[in-house]
Amino acid sequence: MTTNVVTLLNSDGIIDPKLTDYWAADIWEVKDFPYPEKLGRRLGKAKFDFTLIQNPNIRNQMKYYSYYGLSHEYWLLSSYRNGTYNYLLWVWKFISTYHKNIQSITEMPYQESFQKYKQFLIENNKPLKGSSRNCISRYIGVYNEFYKFWLDFYDDRPEYKKDCWNVEKLGIEFNMSRRDKHINFENIPPVFRELVKEYMYQTLLVQQLITYSTATNIMKKMYLFFDFIVEEHPTWEDLRNMSRIDIERFLFYVRNIEMGGRSYTKNRKPSNRHILECISNVKRLIEYMQRYEWGEAPTIPVKLLIFPEDMPKRKFIRYSDHIKHVPDEIWEQVQQYLHLLEPEIARLIIILEASGFRVSDVCQLNYDSLIRKSDGWWLIGDQRKVRHEKHTVPISEEIVTIIKMQQEYVLSRSKEDDNPNRFLFPVLSGRNKGKAVSQKIVSNALNRLAHKMKILDKDGSIYHFKNHAFRHRYGVTLINNGMNILHVQKLMAHTSPEMTLTYARILDNTLRKEWEKVENAVRLNPHGEVIYADLSEQAEENGLELEWIRHNMDSVRQDHGFCIKSPKLNCDFLEQTLEPPCIKNNCRSFHVNQTFLDYYNSQIIKMESDIELYKKSGRHRSIELIEPKISKYKEIRESISEGTEILGLSKERREYIGSERKKGGPHG
Repeated sequence: MTTNVVTLLNSDGIIDPKLTDYWAADIWEVKDFPYPEKLGRRLGKAKFDFTLIQNPNIRNQMKYYSYYGLSHEYWLLSSYRNGTYNYLLWVWKFISTYHKNIQSITEMPYQESFQKYKQFLIENNKPLKGSSRNCISRYIGVYNEFYKFWLDFYDDRPEYKKDCWNVEKLGIEFNMSRRDKHINFENIPPVFRELVKEYMYQTLLVQQLITYSTATNIMKKMYLFFDFIVEEHPTWEDLRNMSRIDIERFLFYVRNIEMGGRSYTKNRKPSNRHILECISNVKRLIEYMQRYEWGEAPTIPVKLLIFPEDMPKRKFIRYSDHIKHVPDEIWEQVQQYLHLLEPEIARLIIILEASGFRVSDVCQLNYDSLIRKSDGWWLIGDQRKVRHEKHTVPISEEIVTIIKMQQEYVLSRSKEDDNPNRFLFPVLSGRNKGKAVSQKIVSNALNRLAHKMKILDKDGSIYHFKNHAFRHRYGVTLINNGMNILHVQKLMAHTSPEMTLTYARILDNTLRKEWEKVENAVRLNPHGEVIYADLSEQAEENGLELEWIRHNMDSVRQDHGFCIKSPKLNCDFLEQTLEPPCIKNNCRSFHVNQTFLDYYNSQIIKMESDIELYKKSGRHRSIELIEPKISKYKEIRESISEGTEILGLSKERREYIGSERKKGGPHG
């Protein structure tokens, strides 16, 4: 595409972009618009008249800003016509009232002019707030975007020298599935602003000790400390004279200042977590300054300024009580209505549920995220939170099909420069073109679906989706299906087993509830027959120790069922390995439930295939030997297919008792 702008310096030495061709005119006709594919909805004979803006300098700035946004796909022409263009005219009305002869909008001091602009809107009955909670109106939004566009345009300093850093210009990794991209130092008092910027420059950009996400979290609290210092010591220009009493007063200060921000914490009483983050950030800063002997650092060592007792204890939370995973009944409803979502979002949700990846890592999956090994298909992707690259998880053929469909979708709708990062879920148009799809799109789509189709939780309320609940679902499902804790930890790329154990505790809490719901159960009698029993009656009859089973879940699970014989006792059938001895010998300590259905299905299919081969080769004796086994397996399968749960004999009946113990067992 040929350029439509040249950049010159005007008589005052200010960069002055001069538009050419279509964009140079003061009236833009829709019929001549140079990007017909970006028209959007039909506009008929609409036109854009910039002659309404009498100040030629401001007119040129508004035209250039409009050209830049339209050519970089910030807006389609129709959305620009119905939105930004009209709001820009209101910005002009304000300028013509208060700053008629300025050369550039940046000549107006931002804070002062912004307050005047809000008052101007009120006087003209225009809203300051948008329709959604904590959302500013587009009148204010366009004013801010326009002002900051030109502020950035004229500021040719390196990004780290500015008071607001754009992470896209810093040359560091960041989460492309999120849309926040700035580290703003403007809320730090000017006298200490350069100090904080230098700290961020060193830790984030030079040494890369912290991530962009950590940097933004630090900045959310850091301003409170320097607001306090300026209030307490208005003449200070550094922290050299800081004493212990300052830390004590700061702690009192943050405990009595309402929490800020635009989130749900706004105007709430400070929590211990909030206070801990505030004092931890101060400690981190002082430690760094003293380690590298900064001249502005406190002269008193940090260990004599901040004591361990200053760190408030965070409220104990039993995470297994708070972790929310998507239950099976909710996921079944989601699957039922997936066709109502955008196909790309539906595919993303399916992969999210099947992989256990965090939503940000699914959004940023590479286009070539499938690998084939000798044992099947695997999904490969980075686990950015724990800095684990090329993490792999096994996936089914169905998920492989979904991923290949998404690959074809991207390939058919994009050119090479549309997806420079080779994302599997890229944004292919608009101002975020080339980034990963936003993770908010997923939860927003699911929650709209829940309201539309009345997806209800167990209490009958509309279910509220959180993206991370799908990762929790993955972990809980693996544990529910009997996978070893260490294997779950590896599959989920947990850095420690603590989080994985939380899923096990969730299972502990839910297993009893599920068992108590079961009306029928299956066991083998001494003759090997499958018999049914009412759970409550059987538990009362045998004094069944559900607690023992619950707390030994991993150790008692085998491929074909559960063995609840005490590990202290020997198994009489342990050496019999040709086929599961528990079934062959009608072991009274063997029990089976529905989670083993896949095992029995696969074994039956294999045995049926073997029988066909034996028939062809005339191996009648082999058929005679295998038929009783397949008959027993089918009987067990039919029983557990009806939805039964674990049942067993009492402790006395499954272990040696009385004379048996002395003799070495019932067969001794």
